[in-house]
Amino acid sequence: MKKSTKVKIGVGVIFAASTATAVVISGQLIEKARHASNRHKVKRFVNDKFDGSETLLSIVDKLSDDDLDNMMNILDKIKSGKKRVSVYGDSIKDTTDDLRNKLMDFVDKVM
Repeated sequence: MKKSTKVKIGVGVIFAASTATAVVISGQLIEKARHASNRHKVKRFVNDKFDGSETLLSIVDKLSDDDLDNMMNILDKIKSGKKRVSVYGDSIKDTTDDLRNKLMDFVDKVM
């Protein structure tokens, strides 16, 4: 095999290895950034809802990344449930108002 062919193969292998390494490292960096963001969001939640309780903040610092992911999933489910309840609440309020008005009209007609 020619020396130039060996060099080309070597360069190709080095390029492929460096590309694979870059992809793996960038994925790990993205995960670390996501976990740091989740930790910050949970701390902000503790500050807002629990007046910055030092005990709770220290617990958040000790939580693993998986625990924080689970907590963020729970918070997302709570938010979506809250939105659904809000929509149903508006609908129930409108229905109740309509029913009350119809009953009042009926009572007025009867009397």
